Amino acid sequence: MARVILLTVGTVLAVLFLIQLKRGKNYDEAVSVLDGMEYPLCSLYVAGFAWSSRGPLRFRGKLAAKLKREAAILFKEQFADYYANIAWVQAITLVHLTLTLAFLLAGLFFSTAGFIMAVGIFIAVFMGVYSLTNMSNTLSKRTEECDAKLPDVVSSMAVLLNSGMVLRDVWRLVSESGDSTIYQLMRKASDDMNNGVPEVDAMYQFGLLSGSLEVKKFTSAMLQSLEKGGSELTLFMERQSSELWAMKRQKMLQSGEKAATKLLVPTMLVFVGILIIVITAAFAGALF
Repeated sequence: MARVILLTVGTVLAVLFLIQLKRGKNYDEAVSVLDGMEYPLCSLYVAGFAWSSRGPLRFRGKLAAKLKREAAILFKEQFADYYANIAWVQAITLVHLTLTLAFLLAGLFFSTAGFIMAVGIFIAVFMGVYSLTNMSNTLSKRTEECDAKLPDVVSSMAVLLNSGMVLRDVWRLVSESGDSTIYQLMRKASDDMNNGVPEVDAMYQFGLLSGSLEVKKFTSAMLQSLEKGGSELTLFMERQSSELWAMKRQKMLQSGEKAATKLLVPTMLVFVGILIIVITAAFAGALF
């Protein structure tokens, strides 16, 4: 009876998936531009679009607003709705597909049905969480990279400004000096300037795209100093360089302390394990 239930549920889920694939054909163009490496099985996301077009799985609420905010930072405001929707339909599609396979396989290989269902549910939950938190994780990683490299960027800019170069040229030279995220975002801002975007707007957008509070604070303060004149900007860069390096040293010390604290746990476990072995050996020697 249980096997019949599993196969019935799996078959119903499979039929529903095929129906949604057919209903979602209108969204083929929306998923055709996605990178298959970054978005696995993206051609099947049309099923997720079909689910989200109506009913309880519609894309709305606080989660939708959160995904749109993250997408706006990662992909610009004009693409925020699109990439936020992609994250949502990816989660729906992968969860539906995983559960379908889990029920069918559990029914076919009934002797290990419990194990298959447990693994299937775990993978389904993992897929859903991964899809909905991927942008957040990417943004966190970007923020950490930008924070780590900001002191180097500001120091280089301070040196070049002191040599008499103008800000736009300094920005371009520094952007070409590395390949990490902050340099890529600086190059994008430089390209925007070359394409007619005002310096203020391009640099402000750079701060937003970094996702870093420190970078945004630095960019806003730099633009304010720029309005006061070249001499103010040079002094500002020198002060910022000193402050940021001091902050970086402090963060490194804090990270070292946290790492040392984390190492205490496995060290204690090893110590307790050795102690148990020694005590056990002593008792065994006493008994025999």
